[in-house]
Amino acid sequence: MRFLKGILTLIGTIVVIGFAYAYVAFDLGARASQMAKLDPKAMGLYMNMFDKVLTTGDPAKGMIIKEKLIIPEGMTKKEAILNALEIMDEVGEEHGLAMVDTKLMSRGEKDDKGVYQPYVRIRSYCSPTIAKVFLAHSPEFIGFMPCRLGIVESPNGEVWIYTMSLDLMINGGRTLEPELLKLANEVRTGMYSMMEKAAKGEED
Repeated sequence: MRFLKGILTLIGTIVVIGFAYAYVAFDLGARASQMAKLDPKAMGLYMNMFDKVLTTGDPAKGMIIKEKLIIPEGMTKKEAILNALEIMDEVGEEHGLAMVDTKLMSRGEKDDKGVYQPYVRIRSYCSPTIAKVFLAHSPEFIGFMPCRLGIVESPNGEVWIYTMSLDLMINGGRTLEPELLKLANEVRTGMYSMMEKAAKGEED
C-alpha cells in the first residue's frame, strides 16, 4: 500500500512539474512573441534602467537624467540659476515648448531656525498642440505632461538640473507611428537642449 501510495505521489509530482514547465515555456514563448513587437531600442533601454536600479537601489535614478550647473567666474550661485532659468525659457520657445508653471520650493536660504535650506525649483513646459496629438493616441501619456525641469542644490552646494528621461516614453513600447515619433523626438530634443544649455549658461 505504501509502495502504491509512493508511486502515485511520484506520478502526481511529475505531472505538476510537467504542467509547471509547460506553463513557463508557453509563457516565455508568448512573452518573446510580444517582445518582438517592441521598438528595437526598447530592451536596451529597459536593461540600462534596470542596471541603474540594481546598482543604486533607487528607481528614480533609472528614470532621470541630469546636468551640473556651471557657475561662471564672477557670478553668484543665484545669478547663475536665474541665468539658467532665462535660457530654459528662451530655448523652450525655440522648440515650441512654453513654460506653463513654476514652483519655488526653497530659496536657498536659512529658515526661521537658522538652518540652511538648499535651493529647489520645478519648472514645467508643454506644447498644447503636441499634447493633444499624444493624448488622442493614448490618454495615459497625461502622466508625462507637462515636461518638467528641476533645479536642485545638493548638500555639498553643487546645483543640478534634472529632467525625466523621455527615451522610454518614446522607444519603450511598440514603435510609434512616423508622425508621433517625429513629434516625440522634437519634444525630447527640446527638453534635453534646455537642460544642457541652461547648465552651461549659454544659449548657443
